[in-house]
Amino acid sequence: MALGATLLLAGLVGYLIRQVFHDPRAVRAATLEITHSAEHDFLTGLPNRTRLNDRISQAIAVAHRHKTKLAVLFLDLDAFEHINVSLGHPIGDKLLQSVARRLVACLRRSDTVSRQGDEFVALLSEVRQPEDAAIAARKMLRAVAQVHSIDQHDLRITASIGVSVYPEDGVDAEMLLKNAATAMYEAKESGCRCYRFFKRAVNGRAVRRQAIEEDLRLALERHQFALHYQPKINLKTGAITGAEALLRWMHPTGRLISRSEFIPIAEDCGLILPIGAWVLREACGQARAFADAGRPVTTMAVNVSATEFRNENFLEGVFTILGETGLDPGLLELELTESVLMKHAESGASVLQTLRERGVQVAVDNLGTGYSRLGYLRKFPVDALKIDQSFIHQISSGSSPRVWKRRSSWNFFWLTNATRHKDTISAGRCLPSNSRGCSKWGYRIPLSCFVGRS
Repeated sequence: MALGATLLLAGLVGYLIRQVFHDPRAVRAATLEITHSAEHDFLTGLPNRTRLNDRISQAIAVAHRHKTKLAVLFLDLDAFEHINVSLGHPIGDKLLQSVARRLVACLRRSDTVSRQGDEFVALLSEVRQPEDAAIAARKMLRAVAQVHSIDQHDLRITASIGVSVYPEDGVDAEMLLKNAATAMYEAKESGCRCYRFFKRAVNGRAVRRQAIEEDLRLALERHQFALHYQPKINLKTGAITGAEALLRWMHPTGRLISRSEFIPIAEDCGLILPIGAWVLREACGQARAFADAGRPVTTMAVNVSATEFRNENFLEGVFTILGETGLDPGLLELELTESVLMKHAESGASVLQTLRERGVQVAVDNLGTGYSRLGYLRKFPVDALKIDQSFIHQISSGSSPRVWKRRSSWNFFWLTNATRHKDTISAGRCLPSNSRGCSKWGYRIPLSCFVGRS
């Protein structure tokens, strides 16, 4: 039976081949189909990178001859990977098809939309002025942001767009695409859901960022990182009550690169996990050494990034390092920012509860910089609140109205009672001149008072 089916299939294939080679129309149709498949995306039917580059080159030739402009818009879907993870790739593919249809509908017939993964590129031929590209970008953002109804799911997604213009931002397809992508990343850093035009200064930052990423990949194995330990001081007694581990990177050029400069890059390129594990292991080892030497350090605080906190092996990694270093879990304090907790509220609460049950202390850092409701903090089992310095400055400023100070006093009292151990509340990063004010409000353990700021 199987042999008969195989012979039948072979005969059918042979018949089709003979038809193709004997029918000129079939030859032309097959040739067109092969050419179309080679130049278009199989999922959306849009031109692929090869076809797009060809069209950009043609548009540049026309623009050069007519002394006109053209624009390249590089669009990236924000957090698209979450759709694939939560709903599956089939839903993600249908969402890409929906986005493709809307983008095509936004533009003129003479323009081109191309798909490259979860990114799209639009070529606007013969634009009279950059504002024409801005108008198109706004239309595309609005179209993408509207609800996509897919298999009984009402999906919402946003996008970020970068724009480059010929001839100011490039005279060939490669440069225009590169600069549009650079502008798109600038839009993402601005908070997504927006568009940005390419700027030379932005490109300079992108080049520096790439250089930092390349050096960062070698920093761990070349032992270029170091931890500095900043003390926590009780304002009433002057006693050191703990320390915070601060990561520093001494670049091979001799320049000390600030944490704010390289940590976001480490998070983007996936290096934050091995770097974070190294920091935690070093800090726990030093805390154990402090304890063995009888040093007056009751807790060692270590910052935890969003990427580390949402990693599925986060808890296992923490407890493994505690076991390896022999540090009492009660001497470790993990600090998470307010924004990290609010983004992962449901899963985060259970992780914090597990840490607390095992004796590890938890602190909320940069309190007052986010937009979350204070009452939401009651859901989290935390030991300490580190109020951001900007919040402290507003309270202690002589120009602040008295009514604001009274309200602030009530909020501080409320925050104190929102946690289990009010003595561990810390008014984060106070200046020395504000230390008396911090003490007046009842906060005994501010970070960075009388010492260098992190």
